[in-house]
Amino acid sequence: MPFYGGGIHDNLERAASIRCPVQFHYAGVDNNIPPEAVEKVRAAMAGKDTEFHVYAGAHHGFNCWARASYHAPSAALAHGRALQFLAQHLF
Repeated sequence: MPFYGGGIHDNLERAASIRCPVQFHYAGVDNNIPPEAVEKVRAAMAGKDTEFHVYAGAHHGFNCWARASYHAPSAALAHGRALQFLAQHLF
């Protein structure tokens, strides 16, 4: 379950071998991971059991309370989505 997902778009040759459900969380405003990179990951994962969430207005690191970029509304939404996803796929 990647939060921010840095570097994933540079390793898409591995996408074909992924067999488990994956949930992605991306910041809507991210100088490290531009929207084009997110779309490359989305395209590579097409047809797989995946969820993509992009948090408008959130910056890279939005889920880390120790960073200036922490965005509580996005972090709370992401946590809830992550817990739902885990409950659905692990229990």
